Amino acid sequence: MKNLFESGKPHYGRFKVVPQCIDIHDFHYISPFKRHITGLEKNLRFKSFQFISLNNSQYMVGLAVVDLGWVGHGFFYCYDRQSGKVLEKSFLQPFGQHTHVCNHQVGSSSFKKSSFLIEIKKTASGRMVKVRRGKHLLLDASIAIEDTEPLVLCSPTGASGWTYTHKQTALSVTGNLYFNQQAIDLKSQQFVAALDDTCGILRPETAWHWLSLSGVESTGQRLGLNLASGVNETFVSENSLWLNGKIFELPAVLFEQQAKNQWRVYSADGRVELSIETQWRRHESKNFGVVASQFNQWVSAISGRVGCQDKTVKIEAQPGLLEQHYARW
Repeated sequence: MKNLFESGKPHYGRFKVVPQCIDIHDFHYISPFKRHITGLEKNLRFKSFQFISLNNSQYMVGLAVVDLGWVGHGFFYCYDRQSGKVLEKSFLQPFGQHTHVCNHQVGSSSFKKSSFLIEIKKTASGRMVKVRRGKHLLLDASIAIEDTEPLVLCSPTGASGWTYTHKQTALSVTGNLYFNQQAIDLKSQQFVAALDDTCGILRPETAWHWLSLSGVESTGQRLGLNLASGVNETFVSENSLWLNGKIFELPAVLFEQQAKNQWRVYSADGRVELSIETQWRRHESKNFGVVASQFNQWVSAISGRVGCQDKTVKIEAQPGLLEQHYARW
């Protein structure tokens, strides 16, 4: 697919390939009262972000470049599940200054605030990621995507909006993580990565739950999981399982908190039945009136089962991420 838009309207559905071009200027934005929305108002309503996670059995790394129009946001964290040590950096830029999110198939995204810098270079075969704080390199990673089928979809949102997402999980990664005064080789330490590129004219007030898992089983099989509730539920669903790079669609699920550190995620037909034990949490609560965000992202241990075609995939304490997010933007 060359362009997500045709005659000013987005293509809807699940796709096999990533669109080469996603340009908000190609979208004809019309309000429910048939008013054409253009210029600054259109740009402020357009939201886009790129999130990347990397993990093995010990470490969980998360980073993002976010452009919400009103504000730009960049964050990075590394959590050691064994020692409990955390490195976390998070910064805001008013009106998206020094914040750029590339929504095309190929290009560069970045966030800069003072001496903190995130750079993400997108190519047709993967991602090259660097995170710096002053002279200190925090992450230098290359992520390969060619051997994994992508989750690519666009769905109608609200009265006249749309949501696009491209996600991939259990991706191979090379490079180095710099944490706790040591250089950690991502390949030899068997790290895997997950990508989440999302953009669109989202609901001005929205809330969602999201679960992501990337892992390698004892048999050597690469296992990936993406589940969501509250987003992309019109016409298509982003719920998916990956086995050795092959993607399978899953049914709708419900996220249910059962105790402070315990969640259940399950489907009505019984195909998905997961128990989530939450650990360290990345948390932000900001209310600026016009925009507000209540964000929780837990490093988690995921167990349970997922029915896939004619077999059941069992999951035993695999590391992953559970997210609960409320936003007014």
